[in-house]
Amino acid sequence: MQSLLLAYHELFIEHDAGPSHPERPERISTVMNAIKSTPWYENVRIVEAREANPEEVALIHNPLYFNAMRRLCEAGGQYLPSMESNIGPESYPAALRAAGAGLTLSDGIMNGKSNIGFAPTRPPGHHATKERPMGFCIFNNIAITAKYLINKYNIDRICIIDFDVHHGNGTEEAFWYDPRVLYCSLHRDNLFPYNKGRQNDTGEKEGKGFTINIPLHAGCDNEAFIKAFDRYIVPKVEEFEPQILLASAGFDAHIRDIIGGMRLTGETYAAIAERLLKLASASAEGRIISLLEGGYDLEGLVEGVLSYLGRLIEG
Repeated sequence: MQSLLLAYHELFIEHDAGPSHPERPERISTVMNAIKSTPWYENVRIVEAREANPEEVALIHNPLYFNAMRRLCEAGGQYLPSMESNIGPESYPAALRAAGAGLTLSDGIMNGKSNIGFAPTRPPGHHATKERPMGFCIFNNIAITAKYLINKYNIDRICIIDFDVHHGNGTEEAFWYDPRVLYCSLHRDNLFPYNKGRQNDTGEKEGKGFTINIPLHAGCDNEAFIKAFDRYIVPKVEEFEPQILLASAGFDAHIRDIIGGMRLTGETYAAIAERLLKLASASAEGRIISLLEGGYDLEGLVEGVLSYLGRLIEG
């Protein structure tokens, strides 16, 4: 068993996406309560997710954008069509903590406090682009984390594995030209964001070949998902030899999920964790940071998160 560093802040629950919105605060409170009731909870160290500062957010986002978001939230917020969500007074500080969670974990793991880290980040992040919010996301938490690791720790080979049911278009955009980041996404084909994440989308210029998109059919089950992971993702990551693995950990491909239309169970999420452990041990000194993305059925979300984290902790 190995210890898990878990970055959390109560502001994750304070962001209000709107009445009956699937991206609701109960996602985080339910996950945290479930983690605390596991037999491996004694291996979990909870730390406060710090606030990302403007310079850190600007590693990915235009300051004009995030300053406009700050002013809008301070004025009381509103519904944002591109985000498909409300924002309110607590949304901006929550987004700063969600971005800061990855930075908190980065410092802890790079300084040897643990090899594995997780944050139940809310709002999620992988759709947010340089200039705007999108798909429930304000700041791109995983992309900010990757750039932070590059700048502060001089890491030049980072692998991001995104297993949310939706393609992480914002993360792809952030590293489209960057050979230091291998972005790998397994997602449902022809689902939001539409016309993104096609298999022939592989990056450009120096980043050509460092984006790997694996679109999967609706109704994809455990066997098909892991077969695709082993065929397309594992060899690319092994060849790349990353110094750290980051995971956009979405659980909305679970069979119970109200949005995804896929048929995964906890078995697949445990299998993903097993593969990440093996890949990380080969070149990354076992270092894995996972940030929560989607997952909207509470029972499916809990099953996925506990299966995934439990396998990581088993080592």
